[in-house]
Amino acid sequence: MDSNIIEMRKKYSKLINESKRQAKQEKCLWCGKKITRFCNSHSVPRCVLDNIDTDGKVDYFNAIVNIPFINSDKGMNEAGTFKLLCPECDGKIFQDYESLEALKEIPSERMLEEIALKNILLMLNKRYTEIALYNNLLKESKIPYPFDKKQEVNSLDERDYFWDFNRIKEIMKENDERCEFKLFYWKHLDYTVPIAFQGPITLYGDLNGNIVTDIYNTSEEVIVKHMHICVFPLDIGSVVFAFYNKADTEYDSFANQFNELDDDEKMKIISYIIYEYSEDMLTAKKFPHRTWFLNKMEMTFRETTEIFALSREMAQEMQREKVKALQNIEKDFPCILSEKFAVKNKS
Repeated sequence: MDSNIIEMRKKYSKLINESKRQAKQEKCLWCGKKITRFCNSHSVPRCVLDNIDTDGKVDYFNAIVNIPFINSDKGMNEAGTFKLLCPECDGKIFQDYESLEALKEIPSERMLEEIALKNILLMLNKRYTEIALYNNLLKESKIPYPFDKKQEVNSLDERDYFWDFNRIKEIMKENDERCEFKLFYWKHLDYTVPIAFQGPITLYGDLNGNIVTDIYNTSEEVIVKHMHICVFPLDIGSVVFAFYNKADTEYDSFANQFNELDDDEKMKIISYIIYEYSEDMLTAKKFPHRTWFLNKMEMTFRETTEIFALSREMAQEMQREKVKALQNIEKDFPCILSEKFAVKNKS
């Protein structure tokens, strides 16, 4: 490996570790107890990751975008993790859905609540770290732009995610039988997909090109809402599903349009959304046609990645292009959820 890249990796790693230290909270975000040791919580359950790992490792988003000074794979103890809860709360809150047997069935309301909560906690953890990171970059560069613009976005994101955290927490603590979430898609596949994912997705537009969420509206009165997508490779087969809070009616149009599609189109849409709207997918290091898939995806994201240094107008135009692409996904777009890419079952 080039010595300059090695040096950049060391510097980047030091900066990230320092930012994580600065971003560390003093209290468990759920119970409010002051603690020094936080649980290393997995966003995707460990029992799911076990079905696609190779020697305890999975590929991260950088396997596609290929930034030289960032590792492309991660060990199981650092893949999609966050540290915001005490061990006691982590052990209690997510127990309904963190088992392979539970995940083989259509998720209950409680399971959807737990998944939504975990998704938001992961995003909050990322924003806390990014705010510290960009503060450090601002100090080092002594040039505000573009880091100050990114901080504005991070602050708004933190506000919105924390609002959603409190909404979900209130639902879960009431512990009644009301159905707050709408599960608009659930599918069991009889093969094991090479990707694991669960996360919140903020759609800019639906399948007809109508605006769903104006992510560039910075008004304090506007809270950006999300839907949630899950892809879980299991010991036998896989499950794919999507849901959102019923109160977030802006997602009704997308859900209705989506459910009019055939199964192949649905799989392609979900694959596209995950790779276009998130960076939290975890992928097997070995699966059929992997080299072709990575090359194709790298070319796709080289063309469409939104850079935070762009003007608001340019960023909005790129979002509009994403909406058009969602309406007309290329025929050769690699649908990672298709059987073509399935991995061998470990059991």
